[in-house]
Amino acid sequence: MDWKAGDWVVFDLSIGQITSEPDDGYARFSDGFCETSGKLVERFRPLTLRNKRAVETFAIYYNRLHELDGHAGFNYPHISQYFAQLALDAMDGGEKDKAPYDKAQEFVSEARDYKPIIQGVPLFRQNLRAAR
Repeated sequence: MDWKAGDWVVFDLSIGQITSEPDDGYARFSDGFCETSGKLVERFRPLTLRNKRAVETFAIYYNRLHELDGHAGFNYPHISQYFAQLALDAMDGGEKDKAPYDKAQEFVSEARDYKPIIQGVPLFRQNLRAAR
């Protein structure tokens, strides 16, 4: 896709605008609250109704993790990346591909059971003191 500054896009679990002209895969993105920059272009998807519905659904699944006791110790950097990838898979897949949605729901269900590793993603952050 030929992106340009001002384009509305889906990025990770957010909807917003590209705020700088993409150059060699690098760009800036803003959702109106915060701005992110870096090699982001491959994670942009066009803002369509289907993509909007997908990213909002995955954001709902992801936010359900915040309702669980002990969620403050969850490995949110990796979990967030995983849910963003599931959203990309859903947007890139066909209308009938429900596998990414099923995986997200299963992840939340297994997180409720505090399974230490879910779909290859550690649920909890590593104890840095124990790692020393």
